[in-house]
Amino acid sequence: MFPVCSYSWGMTLLLRKSSAQARIEGWDPRIWPDDDYAVVDDMIVGRIYRKMILGEPKWKWCLQQIPEAGPGRPIPPPNQGMAGTLEEAQAAFKKRYEEVRRGK
Repeated sequence: MFPVCSYSWGMTLLLRKSSAQARIEGWDPRIWPDDDYAVVDDMIVGRIYRKMILGEPKWKWCLQQIPEAGPGRPIPPPNQGMAGTLEEAQAAFKKRYEEVRRGK
């Protein structure tokens, strides 16, 4: 697990390999590649994974839900994006996650 960000009130957003999260959730861990991550805040809130775009590796991030809204509630756009590095994808995810939690 790698902390993505910490909040002043003590919660930490975690980046966990999707294969490890799959074992926790009871899913088949063999289908998840090593460069696929679940973003967790008490529950899975998103995903960051590497994808080849026009022969170049890029990192796609997807914000799927926030704990306060409950499962299945849509996240307003932008709820996904692309970045050149894993660190850039983490930063973009964190920024948008914090905006959505503040109601923006």
